[in-house]
Amino acid sequence: MSSFPTAYGRSPTIMMSQLSISRINSTNVALGRLNQQLSSGLDLLRPSDDPVRSATVSMLDRRISLSEQLVENLGYAQNSLDTLDLGLGEAKSLIDEALSIASDQLSTPSDPQSRSGQALVIDSLVDSLFGISNRQSIVGYIFGGTAPGHQPVSFVNGGYQFTGERGGLYASLGDASDIPITLGADNAIGALSSRVEGTIDLDPVLTGNTLLSELNGARSVGVSTGNIQFSFNGGPTATIDLSSADTVGDITDLVEAAILQYESDNSVSILGPGGVSFSGGSLSIDVPSNDLTFTDISGSSVAADLGLATTPATAFNSGNALGGDLDPRLSWTTPISAMSGLGGAALDQLTLTSNGATYTVDLSAATTMADIRSAFEAGNTGVRVELDEGGQSFNVVTETAGVRGQAMSIAEVGGGNDTATLLGVRSLSSDTLIDDFNDGRGVGIVTGRTDPLTGVLEPALNVDFNITLGDGFVIPIDLSPSDMVDVSSVLNAINTQADAALTAASRPTTDFTASLSTPENGLDFSQDPGLGGSIGVKADNGSQAAVDLGLLDGSLISSGNTLRSEDRAKVRVDNLFTHLLDLAEALRNDDTIGIQLASEKLESSLEDLIQSRSRVGGYARRIDNEIVRQEDHQVADIGMRSTLRDLDFASASATFAQLQLQLQAGLSVAAQSQQLTLLDFLG
Repeated sequence: MSSFPTAYGRSPTIMMSQLSISRINSTNVALGRLNQQLSSGLDLLRPSDDPVRSATVSMLDRRISLSEQLVENLGYAQNSLDTLDLGLGEAKSLIDEALSIASDQLSTPSDPQSRSGQALVIDSLVDSLFGISNRQSIVGYIFGGTAPGHQPVSFVNGGYQFTGERGGLYASLGDASDIPITLGADNAIGALSSRVEGTIDLDPVLTGNTLLSELNGARSVGVSTGNIQFSFNGGPTATIDLSSADTVGDITDLVEAAILQYESDNSVSILGPGGVSFSGGSLSIDVPSNDLTFTDISGSSVAADLGLATTPATAFNSGNALGGDLDPRLSWTTPISAMSGLGGAALDQLTLTSNGATYTVDLSAATTMADIRSAFEAGNTGVRVELDEGGQSFNVVTETAGVRGQAMSIAEVGGGNDTATLLGVRSLSSDTLIDDFNDGRGVGIVTGRTDPLTGVLEPALNVDFNITLGDGFVIPIDLSPSDMVDVSSVLNAINTQADAALTAASRPTTDFTASLSTPENGLDFSQDPGLGGSIGVKADNGSQAAVDLGLLDGSLISSGNTLRSEDRAKVRVDNLFTHLLDLAEALRNDDTIGIQLASEKLESSLEDLIQSRSRVGGYARRIDNEIVRQEDHQVADIGMRSTLRDLDFASASATFAQLQLQLQAGLSVAAQSQQLTLLDFLG
């Protein structure tokens, strides 16, 4: 007899429906997620899917993004270096053409008309070089240095002024980040001038506002901050935290406060009325009695850097109030009153000649180094002021390349308190090196000549020039290599030989004196006004000394009793513009020696140009290698990310088919479980 199972009664139907729906929904969710994966191609849709894999993928994303940016930066760098290489190559071609013209003119008889025509060709080469110097790449002006956004070379009053910055522009280029992608004022095209280098140590002293970063420190390695220790008269040790200090004033305040606290804590008296201050370049502590000793914590050198601790240990006491010299460096904020090298003298005026114009630079109102810089650079003078690397003086640099008449010089102003000399920036002074004369060629002399018959040194053959006084008396001058050190040594040699010649002739030594001109720049050869006539100088034995010292191009003043030489220590820019302009001028003047000198300078600059191009070529190769390296890393990272993040389509397709079948089965089971039975009709 058939029977109906009573387990499937009317009441479990809801439960069975809910179970079926739950299974169907679960399958639908899995299908939905898999559908998203198939449509996106990603296995990881959200970090919660797999936190470990997601973290790794996130790291790879950052690396790939950085690599893409580096490759883009490297592309910019490559473009700039390619443009640089092209510009330097074109500049080399210009110089080769100029040297060819100079060689042709030196190897053929002088023809003023032909040389004048060739000067026009050189002018066109200068114009082409001007265009090259202002060429741009994707990053800006390739010769703009660290400021490629500004045109580096301008044509001003017949000269070519370089206003670019020194050094080059650097960017994030991976392992090639040390490569400059522009060139600045350190190449043959965009070079700044030789400079007027400060010869006086301005020796700044400490002030309360002196930054610790402006100190060389007692150990000449700078100044660090942190904790130091001190003790008084063998008592307990205390610690001072100097990590918050930025200036010398901060140091003195913190040290004094710590000592006063020590006095209170230990019932002792340490500081005198002078307290903690500074004197000259050192920290000063007034300790009337007993010993105050500073030490460094193990592994630290803060007290030693500040000159408070020495080896062997030296205590502060009644006989020793000063620490070590902290050797402050000049900065733009250094007060003029803090420059002990001036000896307390007040600044006044000086004369600056630049690019054919003369300016009176008034420093009487200057209070800081920044004011001195502003006074020199105001009014587009074509010069810039830079602090010396040692931080003890400053240099005046001319930016303008031009012919010799546009060279820079710095001289005194009558009644100007010798300001240029005080600051050590007079371009022709007693300590100006002879090697700096005539654009670095120095002064040529004859020396060591002997009698061709006897082989014995012949003094008459080594005379460089003769000085003729107004009454006809002749003073021969024989300069030796040992005399050619600086202006002072040359003047001493001339005066010594003149005194000897005058004394031998029973004449007073006051008949002639050689001295440095003032306030103008030059050498003064002066005679006694009572001699009558004019003083004169004539070269001898083919020596270039009189010419190179500017004596033959000098001028007679004081009724002919003084011959003032032309200033041959003027400062000029040593770059291709200068040398091409010199060559053009020499060709126009039919000056064979000038053509030869300009040709020699061009050859020297050509070597610099070739070296610059070689460096750029090396930089470009490193950039190419870095691009390949970054792309290889990028490919590897993308492959790893794909392994961790991307979907396996074959496996996903099989799973999708399985889930479809599972859904179909679930729907079928649910439908069957909901069918009515006989029990549904029983009362």
